[in-house]
Amino acid sequence: MNRFILTSAALFITLGTVLLLLPFNKLHTSVSRPQQALPVLLHQPGWELSNDNIVDALHSLPLTMPIRRVEWNEPAMSIDLIVSAPDTKLSEMYENIADLLSFSFSSTINVNQVKLRLVAEDKWLGTKHLLLAADVRREDWDSGLNGELKRTGEAPLSDLIKQRFHVIETILWKNQFGVLQNG
Repeated sequence: MNRFILTSAALFITLGTVLLLLPFNKLHTSVSRPQQALPVLLHQPGWELSNDNIVDALHSLPLTMPIRRVEWNEPAMSIDLIVSAPDTKLSEMYENIADLLSFSFSSTINVNQVKLRLVAEDKWLGTKHLLLAADVRREDWDSGLNGELKRTGEAPLSDLIKQRFHVIETILWKNQFGVLQNG
């Protein structure tokens, strides 16, 4: 009988101790949770992009073009945007590029370069073709130039934007969007 009482008492003391310590465990795990892995709802200046939060960050942007590929090699982000319809407007593409650049350079502290490609994708044939590429660096970007890009509409890119954003237009881009220069 003494063994049963002794075993029961030890069991109740152990269970009581565990129940008393549970609130402290919850407190400890909530304090030590990594903060950079939380979803991004608002992009505020001084935010640090990482492999842990890049998907959430890009998903929260108001992009209308799908992302085909993204790669993060600090301080450079490489991203491919898909142009899936041949009647996609230049203004839509320019706005997507401007939104992506604005996020990268206005809202983050550690993105110093964005390597961007617009890729035409034909789902029927399963082919992909490069239309336009840009290599934009933080020191070459400014909000005024970004605003000009957004306001370009259906016109060709200005020489200033092409120069500062290191834009390369393929022959396919020039043929598709009627910006092939004579000469």
